[in-house]
Formats: sequence, structure tokens, C-alpha cells
Amino acid sequence: MALKITVCVLLVGVALGLPQYNYDPPQTLYETPAESVQEPVQLYETPIVAQPQNIVPVVVPPPSEPMPQMPYEFDFGVADEESGNQFSHVENNDGQVTRGEYRVLLPDGRTQVVKFFDDGNGFNAEVTYEK
Repeated sequence: MALKITVCVLLVGVALGLPQYNYDPPQTLYETPAESVQEPVQLYETPIVAQPQNIVPVVVPPPSEPMPQMPYEFDFGVADEESGNQFSHVENNDGQVTRGEYRVLLPDGRTQVVKFFDDGNGFNAEVTYEK
């Protein structure tokens, strides 16, 4: 115990015996610039005006009736046993109406089934759940 007290007293003595530096920060961080002794010089008699460049042509709006779609059909699915992921997507379009369905296995074991169609009047979906 006496050794610990002696070591603490020695450390305090050494800390107090070290030179102390007194640093006074400057009163101002910067000096105010001197007043200009000369009037500003005008380099040009008349200002230079830049002419517009790369003018974009007028864009013609698309026709009011929608463009016909190309018919297509696709489907894909994933059944990954290791992770338990299962989902699929089936979709087709006859050029006028898009129809399809997708299925997703949810964490609670149910399968979410979304059947949808779009006939040009907006996206319509019916969502159901299977056990």
C-alpha cells in the first residue's frame, strides 16, 4: 500500500515539475484588408453578350391514342430448397390487354397470389392467399 502511495506522489511531483507553457492566443484571427487605393478598372466599354447555343428543337407531343403493343408471353419461377424461396411470374399480352399472375411464398407459409390485367384503363389486381 505504501508503495502505491509513493508511486502516486512521485507521478504528481514529476507532472508538476515539468515546464509549464503559457500560450496566449492572438486577439484577432485575421487582419482587416486595407482600403483600395485605386478605382476599379473597366476592361470593356460594352459588355459582351453570349449568344445562345445548342438550342433544343420543339418536341412534338406523342399522339393521343396509345401505340399498339407487340404481343408477348413469358413465365419464370424459382424454387430454392436451400433458402426456401419460391416465387413465379406468368404474363402475356395479345397487343391490347396484358394479363398475368405472380406467386410469392410468404414467411408465414402462405402463398400470395396476384392475378392482374391491364386493358389500357389502368392496372387491376386481385390478391388472394393460399395455405
